[in-house]
Amino acid sequence: MVFLSKFKKAFFSVYLYKIVLMCFLIPTILVPCVTFNFKLLFIMMGWGGIICLHDLFFRRTFLKARGMLWLLLFLVVFGVTVLLNYKTGFNLNVSSFGYTVIAMLLLYPDTCNNNKEKAMKELFIINNIFLGMTTVLSTLSLGMFVTLYCKRVTFGDQLYAIGWSQNRLFGLYSNTGYMITSIALAIAVMQVVILKTQGKKFKGWYKTFIIYTSVVNFISAALENAKGAFISLAFFIIVFVYFVVSKKLLEKGFVPFKRFVVSAICAVSAAVVVIGTIYAIRPVLSYVPSAYQSVRMALDENYNPNDTSDEDQELEGIDMNRDIPEGYGFLTGRQVIWKFGLEQFAEKPLLGYGPQSHRQYKPLETNLRHFHNLIVQTIVSVGTVGSLFIFAFFATVLIFATKALLKMRKSNNKYFSVTLALYSILAMFLMNGMAEVTVLFLVRFSMFLFWMYMGYIQIFCGEENNTKGTKILLKVDSFLDKIFAKKLENEK
Repeated sequence: MVFLSKFKKAFFSVYLYKIVLMCFLIPTILVPCVTFNFKLLFIMMGWGGIICLHDLFFRRTFLKARGMLWLLLFLVVFGVTVLLNYKTGFNLNVSSFGYTVIAMLLLYPDTCNNNKEKAMKELFIINNIFLGMTTVLSTLSLGMFVTLYCKRVTFGDQLYAIGWSQNRLFGLYSNTGYMITSIALAIAVMQVVILKTQGKKFKGWYKTFIIYTSVVNFISAALENAKGAFISLAFFIIVFVYFVVSKKLLEKGFVPFKRFVVSAICAVSAAVVVIGTIYAIRPVLSYVPSAYQSVRMALDENYNPNDTSDEDQELEGIDMNRDIPEGYGFLTGRQVIWKFGLEQFAEKPLLGYGPQSHRQYKPLETNLRHFHNLIVQTIVSVGTVGSLFIFAFFATVLIFATKALLKMRKSNNKYFSVTLALYSILAMFLMNGMAEVTVLFLVRFSMFLFWMYMGYIQIFCGEENNTKGTKILLKVDSFLDKIFAKKLENEK
């Protein structure tokens, strides 16, 4: 009985589910696992579905989460859209719906009962899993860059590169647009903030780990040459630095206007320095492969330094510029995809097509996988009605979190820095949504991470964060309580 009790507790633990899900998602970002059978993820979706049903009968946590009414209405429209478009991409649309349900009804709601200390512990472990993964993968990727290792493989209709290809580093990552390394840099900042908030000292080994993972991920990010990821990282820096500086200036008694101007200048300057550093070190890094080859030849016993036939004795920098087809422009062809998406939306503006219905189209050279923009993807996928609900949710949470953050800044709340780190990284995800689709519809590591963070930030934003804006759902909760209570009485 004790074993069954412990098993039941573990099985219905949302925190344990998050940990296992993180591990299951790792293969989805690796080139060698692009053909990874996503049916394995259905195991996680099935487990998550059971937890959701258990929550419905016994806790109904999701009904109490802020803005959940908007999400439930969005899911209803999403489900209807999938059914209406059963002739095109039905299986993929159903899968997308399942992933979205788990993210919104399981990962997003507050599962820590506003226990901020417990939430910080959970965040710290979840973040370490992500950092550990990226540390290993980015280290291997840098090794591939140094040796200019390159292997091209084709999966389905897509050409992938393991290592260095098209003058940008993919390494083992399947797509640089997922901004995995940029997220790692933001998470490293969050880990430092969590430890300081907990009042813990950095252990020597962990300080070394944070420094090392920051360095390898920063260099990998620079070599990836992904403008969308750079802009998103800059946005994280701007938001984080702005609030940190403004809090210090507020404590010193600066007037609002002067505080805003100084904070904004510091924030933008910090972003310019970081992104400027990325572009500054790229020319330097271009000589690393050549230097590596020179060292190898120097250590080769059969190498003759007087051999004049060797034309590669001088260091030469490799070309670090991306190969962008003519006519694609600064947006690398996205404007063509967006135009196509808007044209499709105009034909079915009310409920849309579903997120996977356009994979057979080719606005560019390869089949369309998504619209490289969260807004375009949403209006095409769920139409005007579904878009209204999901964007209303984002606005609700953004306004609430911003107000809470400003109050915490003024009251010198202990958890201000942790809340700010979460707020900044969520802003970073949404900014990336202007160039990619990383928080909705598609199986992305970033999507599940985004919804986890959406839940955690509300734990730190106030004691009443899960009771406001949910009056209708609280009445539903009360009604269900009465039904289940009556059912239990009848069973007795």
